[in-house]
Amino acid sequence: MTKGFSTLEALAALMVFNLMLIGLFSRQLQAWQAQRDVSAHQHTIELAQDLWQRMQLNPEGLSAYQLDLGNQPSPVDCQTKPCSASEWAQADLADWYSALQLRMPGSQAHLQTQISAPSLVRLVLAWPQPDDSINAGLASMTDCPAKHRCWQTSWPP
Repeated sequence: MTKGFSTLEALAALMVFNLMLIGLFSRQLQAWQAQRDVSAHQHTIELAQDLWQRMQLNPEGLSAYQLDLGNQPSPVDCQTKPCSASEWAQADLADWYSALQLRMPGSQAHLQTQISAPSLVRLVLAWPQPDDSINAGLASMTDCPAKHRCWQTSWPP
């Protein structure tokens, strides 16, 4: 009768231990992905609220708050010279877009402001997402770019 572990038993125990570690790492990766998604949604809501507040402060320039996916607004300097309401809107959009890029690099935005009845502001935010299968159901609704995750909201001006 021998005492201790044989090499075969030790390898079997090591294999079971490795399988448990793979399961733990898989769960950790899922937790990180969920945290990234929650963080992105939190940023989108904060950015939408920021844009809404900017638009509330400049009601005369509402029609100038327009932005297409993939386009970057041109900066307008309203700090050193007087600006019209539409120029303020462009300056707001440029500042807001810079904040979007700082919080969510590589993101895109689509902003459509309809002044005629029924008046409505529609905002779509798209941020890079390596797994394109997430947007399978949203792609037609929001014209979400490939390899991006989209979120949309709308509100009356």
